[in-house]
Amino acid sequence: MKKLFLLLSVLFMLGVAACGAAPETPATEPTSLPVVQEEGETVEEPTEAAPVVEEGPIRREVLTVAIGQEPPTLDVYNASNDVVFQVSDTIYESLLTNVDGTYEPWLAESYEIVDDTTIVFKLRDDVYFHDGSKMTADDVLFSILRAQASNFTSTLFGAIDPENSKVVDETTVEFKLTYPFAPIMEAFANYRGAILSKAAFEAGGTETFGRNPVATGPMKMKQWVAGDRIELELFDQYWNEKPAFDNLVYRVILEPSSRTIELETGGVDISFDLPTADWDRIEENPELVLLKGNTLSMVYLCFNNENPLYGNETVRKAIAYAINVPAVAQTAYQGNAEAADAFMAKSIPGYKSGGPWPYDPEKSKELLKEAGYEDGLEVKFITFQQQYYNAAIEIIQSMLAEVGITATIDMVDVATFTSMNNAGELPMTVMANSATIQDPSSALIAWPLNRTISLRHNDQHIQDLLDAGVQTYDMEKRVVIYEELQDYLWEKLYLLPLAFPMRAYGASAEIGNFPYVSTGIPDFAVIEFLGE
Repeated sequence: MKKLFLLLSVLFMLGVAACGAAPETPATEPTSLPVVQEEGETVEEPTEAAPVVEEGPIRREVLTVAIGQEPPTLDVYNASNDVVFQVSDTIYESLLTNVDGTYEPWLAESYEIVDDTTIVFKLRDDVYFHDGSKMTADDVLFSILRAQASNFTSTLFGAIDPENSKVVDETTVEFKLTYPFAPIMEAFANYRGAILSKAAFEAGGTETFGRNPVATGPMKMKQWVAGDRIELELFDQYWNEKPAFDNLVYRVILEPSSRTIELETGGVDISFDLPTADWDRIEENPELVLLKGNTLSMVYLCFNNENPLYGNETVRKAIAYAINVPAVAQTAYQGNAEAADAFMAKSIPGYKSGGPWPYDPEKSKELLKEAGYEDGLEVKFITFQQQYYNAAIEIIQSMLAEVGITATIDMVDVATFTSMNNAGELPMTVMANSATIQDPSSALIAWPLNRTISLRHNDQHIQDLLDAGVQTYDMEKRVVIYEELQDYLWEKLYLLPLAFPMRAYGASAEIGNFPYVSTGIPDFAVIEFLGE
């Protein structure tokens, strides 16, 4: 009876409490009634719910990427090939990063634009190179002055004044410009502005450093098996958040269809330079993702304007009128390119449509007669093995024949082509320009007089407009200058724009946070792995 009385007392007090204001009870405390047990009665204790275990990010031991050729070097100041930057993306870092058009500090802790020709960077004090040495202002100054002097990067960093740029202290560096240069902050935020170890470079030299670069990125060189693969491994002293993989392997797979097969069978997680014939198949595969879009490239018919034949504006235009530009773009690129209607890609500020150049065979014949070639004209293409360029040349060859222009095609190896190009020995060919940054000065990289290796136009008016464009910081005013320049380029037609090609690379559907980028240089460090 005593136990029954106690039970009734407890229930009564609970009932009274229910009539008043209920006290707040923490969610973690039990809310059930006390257990009352009679003699000889077994009562089970209440069971607690199993704790919820939050899964962390998925990590993998290896991320494998297929590339279409072996990079000649991983020294980013001694190359212009996309594959060099695809492989070195996680090895190097820059002072700034571009976040939706805003330049945010990266290896720099902060920066100050003192005036039109002075920028001061305060560096992070916790950044180390892959050899364990600390990054200092000496390394930063050395790296950017290499960029300033290199033929591969001088279009971005040529305005840097090497004599007056200086180290202020161990974590502060001041860059002076010889003239105002509007794209300079974009250059500092670009993969072309990579920071490397001065000591490592000076100890090994260009060739050795190109095979074993020492920089600050989240991955460092592990081994390079010539002709087969390049292996990177996680850098334990990396200052920022580490990637979701421990090793990054780039497999060199020369045959395009083989890269597709390796992607489909899981031999690689990501594949670059996929043949256009395979795009639809990849896109329809639920286990894969095709990342496709416009590029910053413009493919064009290049005339050597120092050659007496192509230096004749009437001849250039006669050839151009004989070419059906939309047909060349669509056929050569199998429907994966737009006819070029401007001298820079549509996404570049200052883009102005002025074409495509009209297709008019009768006009072509009139101009040939005017130039003294009424009875026909013989021209020559020199090219190297490149699928799309060669397809375009063969189509153009057929079109030229319709107006009485006989075109021959000489195929040479890449080294010979490069040598002939540098020496001004190419008469006419098909090639492409690709902007490194989203700026008109970069899109028009072929036009500066000190860079006009292929075109050799020797037109000072073009250089004057280019100079005005880069030395003006107000983008609205810059656009006006570049529009004037493009009108002039259509008038002279030193080259004929042909196509704005698309690009595609494929990935496993398990790869996340890997968007398409128009530069073709995606950020591997931010990749995520998706669960089932």
